[in-house]
Amino acid sequence: MDSSHIAVRAARRSPSPAAVSQSTYGSLESIPGIHIRVDKDCDVSESTPLLAAAQRSTNTHTPSSHTASSSPALSSCNPTLQHDCINWRSVGLLVMCASALALAAYLLWRQTQAPDFGYRLSLIGHDVWSDVDLQGRGTLLDPISVCTVIFTHTEGNGCHDDCPDVLRELERSHLGELPYNFLVAGDCQVFEAQGWHYRSQIPRDLPGKDSLVVAFVGNFSGRPPIACQLMAAQALILESLKRRTLRQEYQLYVMGSRTDALQRELRHWPHYASHHTDK
Repeated sequence: MDSSHIAVRAARRSPSPAAVSQSTYGSLESIPGIHIRVDKDCDVSESTPLLAAAQRSTNTHTPSSHTASSSPALSSCNPTLQHDCINWRSVGLLVMCASALALAAYLLWRQTQAPDFGYRLSLIGHDVWSDVDLQGRGTLLDPISVCTVIFTHTEGNGCHDDCPDVLRELERSHLGELPYNFLVAGDCQVFEAQGWHYRSQIPRDLPGKDSLVVAFVGNFSGRPPIACQLMAAQALILESLKRRTLRQEYQLYVMGSRTDALQRELRHWPHYASHHTDK
């Protein structure tokens, strides 16, 4: 008999011990006395319909049960994994956007920075010290066209502790608003006159349509301003650059009569152009 088939023996008595050692036995409880021997290396054929049906039943139910047992796990696991992936992608996108915004802010900050002279500007607004209303009393200053800074002096009394009073007295002598954009007083503070809003009324013959005119309070024909006044004037230039009310390629001039001492000091400053005296 070929080893690929199943041999079925019908016997009234038990098989011999030798046969038991070479075969695997199973008994059918519904038919006593009948034993089935299945060789280990055999396949199912048409001669064993009961085993073929049993094997088909086993192959049918086992994968389905495995699939059924694993399907809930997959159905319960996949949404969680998908949700976690979406969360991590959202976090990564937010980090990238925050980094880009931080980089843009840093580059913008670097672009607006100018060299620091090591002095903090103390600026007194016009409404704080003056009684004159500037609203509608002058020609508006175009910040884009401001390319010159003019320094001069008031040629009058200086001040140290009573600077607002001195400036108000100077204002009355001019019958109205002072013709400067800013004044640098002896208390090392900068007082706003026309400010960054209106054009100065001082006549001049210089390049550019608009200028910032800064006057040192006092007479500096024989001596230059004190150190803190000079540093306050430098801080004012930096503040104008940061506010974009002065072009980066500006030029610096010294104007007025008896301003030789002032000119000797400011000629060493950056962007210094020339000294213009009154004729």
